[in-house]
This record gives sequence, structure tokens and C-alpha cells, in this order.
Amino acid sequence: MKRLGPWLTLGVVAVLGLILLSVNMSKDTAPTAAQPTATPAAATTTVAPASSTAAAPPTTTAAPAPGAFPAQADYVGKIAPATGGTLTLEITVEGDRAVAYLCDGASVESWLRGSAVNGRLQLTGKNDATLDGAATGSGVGGSVSVAGKRWDYTAAPVTPPAGLYVYSDNGVRQSWIVDSSGAVTGVQRAADGATSPAPALASDATALVGGKKITANKVSGGDDVG
Repeated sequence: MKRLGPWLTLGVVAVLGLILLSVNMSKDTAPTAAQPTATPAAATTTVAPASSTAAAPPTTTAAPAPGAFPAQADYVGKIAPATGGTLTLEITVEGDRAVAYLCDGASVESWLRGSAVNGRLQLTGKNDATLDGAATGSGVGGSVSVAGKRWDYTAAPVTPPAGLYVYSDNGVRQSWIVDSSGAVTGVQRAADGATSPAPALASDATALVGGKKITANKVSGGDDVG
């Protein structure tokens, strides 16, 4: 058999070298499996339970007490009896005292005096006359009784020249109530107790009494009249 030449041997060696080189390169370039990346644990949030507060009990409001009277005030109201003419009522308050006058402008009249404390009125007069009442947001309300007859009333606040006026001379007394519109209701009482309509009272509180011009006196709650 003919021996292979040296060049053939070198060729075989070269081919084997190339094969081995290719195998090594394929090992070096083979992709490696990606290692799992550790992900941080999800943050946990703890929600505090909502605090429960007991519902407040319902509040109860006591009935308001009557309001106090001003230091000085006048109130006028009208009363319509079931029979007879209209009566006019004036109440004047000063401090803790009050005076009231009720008349029909013809022959009926009654004076009452008493206390005005903590927004309440307690007045009395001749012939068992009584008046009670309480201050309200719009004036005064209550009841008045004269000669066995009783009426409910409401009276609204008035400002001068409205109010209660009186004039006395030689045992004869004139009494007037002036309302917020300027209308006047008055009664004259003679020395013997007889009553009749009072003379007209002007807006400046003057009147003609027995042919003489007089100036009537405005009554306050602390005056001793009636």
C-alpha cells in the first residue's frame, strides 16, 4: 500500500483542528439561561380601622323664659269686647314697676299698678281689677279683668309722643292714651266719680280743661297714679 504523503497528513490535522475550534466556539457563544431577577416584595400597607365615635345624644332645649322689659317702655293695645265699644289699654314700665290704664273713651276706665319683674306683669287696681302678662318678642301679652269681666290682650311697643298722659286739678282728673298713629282715647273723672269723655289732647300734650289751656303729664311706670 502506498504510504500517504506528508501533505495529506498535514491536511487531515488541519481539518481536525478546525472541527475542534468550531466546537469550542459554539460552547462559548451558547446563550445562558437568564437568571430570575429577584423582585422586591410588594409593600404592604396596614390601614388602621376607622375609630367609631358614639353618636352624641340629642340635645333638648328648655322653653325660653319671658324676655326682660327695657328699663323704660310703653305699650298700647286694643281690646274688642263681645259687647260694647273698643277698649284701649296702655302699659308703661319703669324699672321693676308698671302702671296700666284701660278705658273706652267715654265712661269706662281702670287704673292698675304693680310689678314688672323677669319679664312678667302682676298689676292690681280698684274693684278687684287685675292684669297679668309677659314680655314677648313683639310686645306684651296677657289678660286683664275689670268689674268681673276678663279679656285677653296684646300690646305693641310705642315711642313718644305715644304713651299715657294725665292731668288733675281740684279733684277732677283727665286721662289719655295716645297710640302709635297719634289717635287719642281718654276719660275724665269728676270729683264725685262721674265719668265722661276727656277733652281733646293735642299732639304737643296740651288740652283745654275748664276753658284753661293745660299741659298733660306723661305717666311712667313708677308714678303713683290711679
